[in-house]
Amino acid sequence: MREGDDAFVKERPKVGNVLVNGQPHPWRLGLTVADVLAERGSDDGNVATAVNTRFVPRPVRHETPLWPDDRVVVFAAIVGG
Repeated sequence: MREGDDAFVKERPKVGNVLVNGQPHPWRLGLTVADVLAERGSDDGNVATAVNTRFVPRPVRHETPLWPDDRVVVFAAIVGG
């Protein structure tokens, strides 16, 4: 279930968890990737993020909603080549 699927959903979920690096994190309506980083004390500037295997760039973390059972991966950003 994702945002935009409203035509098929009678009621949005009220409780659940997202998994952050394999650990449960409480979900709430409106939770974003940026919220999870802040709540876990992660340094937003020094990590990279992915949701359900899709990379989430830093500029859109605050507008990337999470839903119950989403899998968030937070890892050290590596720059170079």
